[in-house]
Amino acid sequence: MSKSQSPLVQSVVRGLSKQIDEGILGEGKRLPSERELGVQFHVSRAIIRNAIQILEDQGLIVCRVNCRPVVAHRKRSRQELAAPSYRYLGIWMWPNPADFGAQLMVKGIQRAVKDPDLRIVISNAVGEDWMHREESEGHFLRRMANDPHAVGAIVYLIGGENNLDALRALREADIPLVFVDRLPPSHFEADYVGTDNVGAMRQAVKHLIDFGHRRIAFVTNDDGASSVAERIEGYRQALDSAGIPFDPANIVYFHVDVFDMDGESSLPLIDRLEAMPDRPTAVVCVNDVIGFPFIQAARRRGYRIPEDMSVVGFDGLSRFIPGGGGLTSPTQSFERIGEQAAELVLQRIKQGTPQSYRHIILDAPLVDWGSTGRASISPKR
Repeated sequence: MSKSQSPLVQSVVRGLSKQIDEGILGEGKRLPSERELGVQFHVSRAIIRNAIQILEDQGLIVCRVNCRPVVAHRKRSRQELAAPSYRYLGIWMWPNPADFGAQLMVKGIQRAVKDPDLRIVISNAVGEDWMHREESEGHFLRRMANDPHAVGAIVYLIGGENNLDALRALREADIPLVFVDRLPPSHFEADYVGTDNVGAMRQAVKHLIDFGHRRIAFVTNDDGASSVAERIEGYRQALDSAGIPFDPANIVYFHVDVFDMDGESSLPLIDRLEAMPDRPTAVVCVNDVIGFPFIQAARRRGYRIPEDMSVVGFDGLSRFIPGGGGLTSPTQSFERIGEQAAELVLQRIKQGTPQSYRHIILDAPLVDWGSTGRASISPKR
């Protein structure tokens, strides 16, 4: 054993470290003289010098020429900084807290967070256009990264690659981060909890194919989210399994008015489908937000659902509508997504940065609400 690591030196190091940790020797405070420390620990000044050297190497004290050592200002962890007042878990939710899916995710998060001293702060996008909504997301994430009270984040990301710098700021601040619904941006590994979009959509389209449908259109938005791409992939896989050629012309991009209750904004979508050379007998909507007004618009044009046209959505929002919404859909487990995400981020807060990240994928079973049936032999035109 080297002289600097002798039992006497180690005893002095432990004693001074304890005084620093307990605040007896506060940050910026000078250490007693070598003679005083020698008397306190009953050792020689040489032993004290060796102990001081070790404490300096550990970053606990700062030594300067011709000056007594002072206790260093140590870097505290985020949890230590926040502990005396409060800590919070930041939740970035899309589209807004009034959305059925968002409400259930938050409910699941609240059920999983059992610490009464851990607050939950929920925010969502603001702005009249997509660019400003993305900016509000980036602002929220960067603000969390700079807030010592923030100890974890659950993010329903809308900005994708555009807010990568804000996500990196969270990572650099050692704030555990879990994504929900949409995969993390490429080249940014992170924990994720979501739905088996590919498998659920594949099953939904197979359901239509089993009814005899072969001309099946897919109506989607122009959102570049991973969930949208995965549902299109599920649609393609189902067609391929049935030997039905995939036709890109059957992918219809359409922006729906989310406040449309009677289908008025979706009438142009009916026009586009009717203008196809081979009008589809079934329509798959990327989500229920598109599916509900589409059914209303189709009925306004005289279509019977499902006798003249079958319609499938995605999300399972019919369960929240009194009497049922009448839209057959894969049903997402929103509440379970929130609960799993909260459990995962709490685990990361407790255990620190993982060696590898987890992706938890939940099933979305198809629930028949009566909007699908056998393909019409002589479809309405």
